[in-house]
Amino acid sequence: MKKPLSLIKKMTPEEIELEKKRAELSPLEEELTLKELDLTTLQVELEAFRRRYLSIVGVKLARLDDLNAQIAELLARLNPKNEDARKEADRSRTQAQESANATGSIAKEEYEKEPFKPSENLKQLYRALAKKAHPDLAPDEQSREKRKRFMQEVNKAYAEGDEERLQSLLNEWESSPDSVSGEGTGAELIRIIRQIARVRNRIETISKEMEKLKETDLYKLKLRVNKAQDDGKDLLSEMAAEVDGQIEEANIRLKDMNKRLEKDKLRRPKQKDSRGWIH
Repeated sequence: MKKPLSLIKKMTPEEIELEKKRAELSPLEEELTLKELDLTTLQVELEAFRRRYLSIVGVKLARLDDLNAQIAELLARLNPKNEDARKEADRSRTQAQESANATGSIAKEEYEKEPFKPSENLKQLYRALAKKAHPDLAPDEQSREKRKRFMQEVNKAYAEGDEERLQSLLNEWESSPDSVSGEGTGAELIRIIRQIARVRNRIETISKEMEKLKETDLYKLKLRVNKAQDDGKDLLSEMAAEVDGQIEEANIRLKDMNKRLEKDKLRRPKQKDSRGWIH
């Protein structure tokens, strides 16, 4: 038996609009979680590659920079009146120090880590967490701050490839009161409209961040290394071998310059200081 038309509840304009906005938000949420996953994966991959590069090539470049600094300093000593030589010695020493700092902060065991390759399960856990707890899906600022802190833990666990930790965080979120949404059609409509705006802004921001990362020299080098690997070549090892050759040449040059410096000392007339010592 059909209900009388008078008993069929009609949706208010607000309720109709709310349904439309929910339908609009749903695919945006999915797009956002995928974008966040892509960005976080790229960031972690680039950091892992940076460490790998430093371990294979960077430490050798640091050694080469130090040798070049020693050479520049000897040149300055051999030409004490040459201002350009002194400036070059200072510049070379600064560069050598920066290279040493870049490589010295990484522990040896980290050099030997495998490149970051997230499993499908790790990605699925991350997507599920980002979809549920993303800060831009928060109903208010207080909740947004909580979600930010929570997602920092999620990103850390993802970067470390810790599936167990991600699963634990997912269980924690699903049993948390923060996962419960508010009440009231009007309030919910306003929240969703704001969420849509935040999600769109975040998607745009992520796209720009991805573009910037892909313009970096590190990313371009990573692409070259990956392509060489597909061709059966080890580009980083080849680069390291090339630097080894430069280090050998620098060592030879440094040894020759030290000999020149010793000869120069021998040629100089001996002088007495105020105490009568001969130099």
